[in-house]
This record gives sequence, structure tokens and C-alpha cells, in this order.
Amino acid sequence: ELTVLGKPKRPRSPFNIFMSEHFQEARGATTQAKMKSLLDDWRNLFSHQKQVFIQLAEDDKIRYKNEIKSWEDHMVDIGREDLIREQTQLTKKKPSAAKKETKKTTAKSVKKATPARKSKASSKTKWSISTNTVKKGSSKIVSCD
Repeated sequence: ELTVLGKPKRPRSPFNIFMSEHFQEARGATTQAKMKSLLDDWRNLFSHQKQVFIQLAEDDKIRYKNEIKSWEDHMVDIGREDLIREQTQLTKKKPSAAKKETKKTTAKSVKKATPARKSKASSKTKWSISTNTVKKGSSKIVSCD
């Protein structure tokens, strides 16, 4: 559905750009062998050689940010807010509503002067596994903290 609605593709990584540019000339009979040789080539590149691909990836990130912003604006216009990212939804909230929520939570925190409760996670039993080596093998000892 997102493809049909024209959602932009995610930005490419520097390694992905390197692979797409050098895949045809890579050594290897199979796709897997070509990818492995390209990975070795990428690892052997000097940092100044990688910098070209890093810059291309940065440019692609900027392209993605611009395209996703306009796409999300379009989704809001057609009434499909359910498709936009949560972080975008949070920034698009009305500022006056956010200020009211902050004032309410501050007032509530002043009223509550009781000690904090233990969370469920802290009340759970913690298990640890230690391994002791014995002369003729090893055994695992499970202990409860």
C-alpha cells in the first residue's frame, strides 16, 4: 500500500552505493561470491576513498528527508495520518495543547510527594548462570539473586 501511495525509499548506505556502482565488475561467478569480494574490497578501501561514498550517502539522506516530509504532508492532506511516522506526528501537534499537558503534569507531580513505588521489572527475580570447570568436564550452576 505504501508503494502504491508513493512513499519514498529509504536512503542508501555508503556501502550500498559502493556495491551498486561496482557490482558488474566484481570478481566471482555467483551473486554471493561477487558480494563477498565487494565486501573485501570495501574493507580494504582507504578512508579518503570511502569519503566519496559517504558524501553520496549524506546527499541521499537529505533527498530522503525532503521527499518524506512532502509525502507525509500529502498523506495528512488526504486524511491518511495513520501512515506518517510517530515522531512527525509529535512535532505536528498543536503547541498550545503541548503546553497545557506540561502544566498539568507539573501540578500533579507537586501534589504527589509520596515515595516512588517499585516497578514490576525491579521486583522480578534475577537469574544468573555461572559455569564452573571441573577436572573431567564442566557443569552449570544456576543461582537466584
